[in-house]
Formats: sequence, C-alpha cells, structure tokens
Amino acid sequence: MPVWSRMHCGAVGIYRPFLWILAVLLGAWTSPVLSAPEPSSVPDEIDQIVARQMQLNQIPGVAVAVIEQGRVVKLAAYGSANLEWNTPVGTDTRFQLASATKMMTGLLLMRLVEQKKLGLDDPLTRWIPEAPASWSAIRVRQLADHTSGLAEQHGAARDATLSDILAAAMAAPLAYSPGTEARYGFTDFAVLRVILEKAGGDTLPQMLRRELFEPLDMRETAFANASDDGTVRVGDILPRRAQIYGLRDDELTTSDFFFAPQGYGAGGLFASVGDLAKLFTALDEGRVLSAQSLREIETPATLSNGKRAPFGLGWIVRPYGGDTLAGHSGGPALADIWRIEDRKLTVIVLSNQQVQHPLLAEAIIGTLQPPSLREPAASDDHPEIAANIRMALTRAAAGDQGATAAFAPSGEDAAQSLGSPFARAMLRGMGPLRRVELVGVKADGDRRYRLTFAYKTVVWLASANADGRLIGFRPE
Repeated sequence: MPVWSRMHCGAVGIYRPFLWILAVLLGAWTSPVLSAPEPSSVPDEIDQIVARQMQLNQIPGVAVAVIEQGRVVKLAAYGSANLEWNTPVGTDTRFQLASATKMMTGLLLMRLVEQKKLGLDDPLTRWIPEAPASWSAIRVRQLADHTSGLAEQHGAARDATLSDILAAAMAAPLAYSPGTEARYGFTDFAVLRVILEKAGGDTLPQMLRRELFEPLDMRETAFANASDDGTVRVGDILPRRAQIYGLRDDELTTSDFFFAPQGYGAGGLFASVGDLAKLFTALDEGRVLSAQSLREIETPATLSNGKRAPFGLGWIVRPYGGDTLAGHSGGPALADIWRIEDRKLTVIVLSNQQVQHPLLAEAIIGTLQPPSLREPAASDDHPEIAANIRMALTRAAAGDQGATAAFAPSGEDAAQSLGSPFARAMLRGMGPLRRVELVGVKADGDRRYRLTFAYKTVVWLASANADGRLIGFRPE
C-alpha cells in the first residue's frame, strides 16, 4: 500500500496488513422522518458520476446520500450488494465504514464533553493514573486529533485485549513531543476508547448505541463483534450486509477486512446510507451536538510551530477551493463522507470495492458547490520535471512498468507507490491527464504541481534531481 494512501485506510496495528456528548437539554430525541426525493427516470449528474466510477473501477455497488440544511435532497442506491446472490444495493444495505467509524467516536467524545463527564484538555493521567509521567503532557483532544506523541503499536496480535494495547502503549517511549506533529494511527483511538469508557461508564459500542443510534432510529448501524482464531471467523448476523470486493489481476475477488472488537473506536462499524442520512439530518438540526461542539470537531489542530494539522476530533479537515471539508474516508473508499459546515451540505458515498480511492464524494460536492478559488500557474523554470510527471502518470495509469523511467534511483519508493493497485485505481478514476502546471515552490524545495485530469484536478508535490528525474512524488 502506498505511503500516501494510508490516510484513508482502515486502522493500522491489529488491522494490518490493510491498515467516533450533555444529553438533549429538554425532552427526548425524535427520530427524523427520512423521505427520499421522488426517483427520476432520467439520470442526473450525480447518477452519471457514480455510473462512470463504477465502470472505471469495477465497483459492484454504491449508495449515496446528499443532505443540505437538514433535508435529504438525494438518497440513491446503485448496483449489487452481493454478486454471488445478485442482490441489489438498497438504501438499507449495511456497508463497512472502516476508518470513517472515527467520526462516530468523535461525536461520542463531544457528547460526553457536553455532559461534563470529561474535558478535552484533561491530561491523560487524570483518567489513567498508572500512565508514565510523560503522559501528563498529553491532552484528551490530542488522542482524537492524532497529535498525542504516542508510538504506534504495529505488532499487536489479533487476540490482544484493550488492556494489552494500553499496556504496550505505556511501555513505549513517546514517538515525538505531544503537539509537535500529527501522525495518523490506531493507538491514539485505542487509548481514547479506554478514557471514553471510564468517563461514560459503559463500553464504546453500548454508548454509541445509547447516545446516537437508538435516539436517531439508526436500526441498520452496528458492529459485527467478530472474532478470528486464524481458522474460523465468528460474528453477529447483520441483515442486508454488503459483501466487500477487491481486485486481483484486475478481476473482482471477495475481500473482507477483519476489525477486531478492541479496535472499534477506530474502525469496523457497519451502517446503511439511510441511517447515516438520519444522523447528518439531525446534526444539521442541532439534535446531536450544539453548533459550538460541532465546530470543535471540525476545527483542525494547531501544532506547536503554528501550522495546521489535518485532523479535527475524529474527523479529517482539509481545504477545498475556498471552503473547508470535514469528514473521513475509510477502506480507503468503502466510506467517503464529507461536509461543508457553512452550507450544512453533507455528501455520503458508501461502496463495496476496496481497491479504489475516495473520489466520489468530492466529485459530487463539485456539482453542488464548485471550488471558488484557483491558484494561478507559475512560470516553470524546469519543464523537464513536468515532462517526467506527465510520463510517470500516463504510464502508471496504463499499468506500464516504464513509468519508473521518470524516477531517479533514489526515487524508487515513490515509483513503487505510483505503480501500486491503489494508485492505478486513483488514476483510472480521475481519467486521462490533461495538463501539468507548476503553481509554486515550498520553502523546503518541494514543487507544487496542479494536475488536471478529465474528472478531477489535484495538487501533488514533487522533488527531482539535477536532470529532472523524480525523487519524491505524492498528493499534497
């Protein structure tokens, strides 16, 4: 898996090798009445975007919801949930959310904060007194925004308990000073779960059910409670669960992540697009969190050097052409959920083919709110670098091993990443490359290139040697 694809993958550690709240002040929650717009016999632009990506990347099934200002403006299902049974996707089909589960953990965290059961700036040693002294410098919020400094526990066994994971984390030295970096990983959310369960007095799955799923009538949202002894996998029966698929030699295969229960703060939740539409409708209406708490979740951490980290509280936060997107992907694209808070616009895309990149939700957002800002192109003093970028991308999209010719020997890692199945899927999804434009050079020397593909425009960072061959090349 390429380094730059890990941001969207299932949690690392026990998930390898594939590498979330004051009760309502008055009265009980009411379940939203969810009515989809009347279906049209004429495909709209969203239908066309979905159909194109399903064809380009062999995606059997997709479900989409668009919510704006508390109203469901589109709720749709496409393709097959199970190819062996020829079962169509419905708006009640349960999809694996993978790392998008962290969004639910973030919501739970803020509900407990609103209930004054814990504070975002509590030191970890308040909740884990036996922790090493170095943990007194770590705040609860830094677990949720991945700036804690905790070392990642990559070798955790499948049968490791939450206590085992906590003990291993306490025994390891900090990987970096808290607040100085942001490193996405699993350990932060395992330790966060320990604290949430102490503060809330129940297990994380039970609290999610109590605080979110039951009040909002989310009947198709649950964990599978799976166990795996290396021979047999046992878990709960989840009606209407979509089968997950992968690719082997460009042919579809079944391919199922194993999410162990001890990691449920970080991934593993199944949900239908209809249930998620209920959740985001309620968020728009202020029935889950206050507006201030939701803004807290969607505010990226500020590092000690003043730079902005890419994470809010269980949510990823990133710029989008003059706006800000907050949400998460998982699998890397089994779930793709993004929101523009100022417009209260949320797009949810669930799918059942994991060898792809999360392109659909942003493409749909682009039809509803196109990016308002476009950086001007800069004068390119090294056109040979742009030429090598074009060659590398064009050949990699075609599966041509000749793409490595664009890279210097020291760029071998970048070349291998670009040739991975995930990178090929991303390039397929973006369509043919149209333009390569330099838009600036960073202080560290990395050159920023705007790459205009048929279906998406992105900015990637490149570094090169004296003759223009690539050393580093990755999405910004």
